Amino acid sequence: MTIDFVVATPHDAVHFNDVHRNYTATAGYLVCNNIYNRMVLTEWYNFNGSYPDLATHWEMLDGARRWRFHLNQAARWQDGTPLTAYDVVYTHMHAKKMGYTGAMFLTDVVDIVAVNDHTVDYHLSGPNSGFLVQLGNFIFSHVLPRHLYEGTDWDTNPYNLNPVGSGPFRLVEWEKGKHIILEKVENHWGPQPEIDRLILKIEPDRDECVNMVVRGEADFFPQDTLTYDRLHLIEGADNVELMRGKGPGMALLDFNHGSPLWQDQRRRDAIAHAINRADVAKVEDPGASAAWDHYLLESVDWAFNPDAKAPGFDAQAAERLLEESGASRDASGSRGTLRLYFMESFYGHRALAAIVARNLEAIGFAVSYEGLSSVEWSKRIRKDHDFDLIIVGGTMAPDIEITATKYASNGLNNMGLHHNKDADAAYEAARTAVTRQERGAHYRRLQEIWRRDCEFVPLFWYGTYYARSKRFFGWADQLDYSIPWWHWGRIRPVSQG
Repeated sequence: MTIDFVVATPHDAVHFNDVHRNYTATAGYLVCNNIYNRMVLTEWYNFNGSYPDLATHWEMLDGARRWRFHLNQAARWQDGTPLTAYDVVYTHMHAKKMGYTGAMFLTDVVDIVAVNDHTVDYHLSGPNSGFLVQLGNFIFSHVLPRHLYEGTDWDTNPYNLNPVGSGPFRLVEWEKGKHIILEKVENHWGPQPEIDRLILKIEPDRDECVNMVVRGEADFFPQDTLTYDRLHLIEGADNVELMRGKGPGMALLDFNHGSPLWQDQRRRDAIAHAINRADVAKVEDPGASAAWDHYLLESVDWAFNPDAKAPGFDAQAAERLLEESGASRDASGSRGTLRLYFMESFYGHRALAAIVARNLEAIGFAVSYEGLSSVEWSKRIRKDHDFDLIIVGGTMAPDIEITATKYASNGLNNMGLHHNKDADAAYEAARTAVTRQERGAHYRRLQEIWRRDCEFVPLFWYGTYYARSKRFFGWADQLDYSIPWWHWGRIRPVSQG
C-alpha cells in the first residue's frame, strides 16, 4: 500500500533552487526542504544549538575565525554521485561571488577550503560565534551538485526545474497550478523515509486548504494559511491536531533609509509615534499573538532588552516632529502620499498594513498599500528598493545574529538600506564574544541603538497556527526541532508506532 503525505498549499512553485533565488512560502520552498540538505540545521524554536545534516560534527577554530565541518561520508546525490566537500565549496563560493540568495548569511566568509573530500573549512574575516545559526537557519543555505551546476548559468540551468538533490525525496512530477509530487529515495544514505510519496496540492483559496485537512484530503498546510480568523474552520475536527502559540518572529514597519524622505530622524520618530498599538491589539490573539513594542522577542531571554521599547502613541508629538522636519501639510491638509508594501503570502500583514495606513492618514499622509507576490517582492523591494515603507517579518529567534542580513550595512538582505555604524559595531562585538552571556550584552546594546535611532518600528509578535493530521508522527516539534519545520523525511503513520 502506498503511503501518501499531502500538503495543501496556496502558492505554486517558481523553481527548485532557493540557493539561487529564494521565494519564501512558495511550494518550491517546501520542496527544497525535502530534496536538498544543509550543512547543519538550526530551527527557529531550537535555542539549544545546531543539529547535523550533511556535516556529522564540526569545530570552532582560531577563536571562531574558522569553522571546520566533517561531512557524512555516505552522502550521495540522487544520481549516485558522491557528495563531497567540493560541492560545498562550489555552491557557497559561487553564490557569494554572484550575490545569490545562498550568500545571504555568508557576508563575513572570505574563503571556503576543501581540506579533503569530506572536510571543509569556512574562513571568516573575523570571529563569529553565531556562524552556525547563519549557516543552518534557512533552506537557501542548501548545497547543490557541483557536477550539474559548475560552468553553467544558474539563471537557465535546467536542474532548477528538474532538481537532483541529496535529500530523502526526489521530484517526479510538477503540473503547474495543480500539484507537485515527490517520491522517496530508495536506499537513501541518511534516515529512510517512511512515507512513499509527498504530494503538494496547489489550492489558492486558503479556506479550502484548511478544509482539505479537516476533510482528511490533506495532512498539513504551510504558514499563514490558517489564521486567527479561520480557526472556526477546524472546530470539532477530531482528526486534526492544532498547534497554537507565540511564534518565532515579529512583524515590523521598516523605512526606505535610502530615500531623502526618511533621512531626518524626526520623521521616523513621528511615524513611530503615530502607530496606535491599541488598534494593533484588536487583531491579536491573547496567548498566541500580541501587539509588540519591543525590538526583540521576550522568548530570546538571553538577549532581550526590556527597556528598549518603541515610542508610544502620541499623535501630537508626531504632528510636531513632522512640522519641525519640514514635512508640513499643504493647503488641503495633506503631507503627501506614502507607498506601503507587504508580501502577500504573509496573510496577517494585510491587516497590519490597513492599521498602519489609517494611523498615518490621521497625521496627514495618504497611504497606498499593496501586497506583492514573492517574485514581485524580490524585484521591487529587495533589488530596486522602490518603496517608502514596508511591513516585513523580522525573524529574531533563536539568535538575533540572523537579523544582520537585514539591518547591518553590508547585509545582503538589507532591503531598507540601513547604514548605522553603531549597529554594525554592536553586531561585530557580539560575533567576537564567545559566551552567550557576553553576546547577549552586545545584542541588548543593539536594541538600544535600534530604538535610539528609530531604525524600524516593531508592530506585532506573531502567533502560529498549524493544524495537522493526527494520522502522522515525526513533526519537527516532536523531534526537538532537529529537522527543518518544512521537512517531512521523518514523518510516519501513527499506526506504525
